[in-house]
Amino acid sequence: MGRVTLAVNGRTYDVACADGQEEQLARLGKDLDGRVAELVSRLGQVGEARLLLLAALLLGNELEQLRRGQDGQGEDLVLDALRAATERVDALAARLERS
Repeated sequence: MGRVTLAVNGRTYDVACADGQEEQLARLGKDLDGRVAELVSRLGQVGEARLLLLAALLLGNELEQLRRGQDGQGEDLVLDALRAATERVDALAARLERS
């Protein structure tokens, strides 16, 4: 069994994976770290759990939009999904700032 150490928002996580999947998992971890860093730049350090939750929701939204885009409207739907995700993050940031 393979093992990868991922760094997300300055914290490290040891993750087990199937042999041969280490590079892919490392790429996914780097992508997640970048997404969390983008959230931090918009929201500040609002807590690790909240940042990871928001990143997961954004990824889920992108995945949903990509699945819908398989009917030939892929690129437009991806751009719409990114715009919608950005609006959602901005709305969440505004709510967090008020609380």
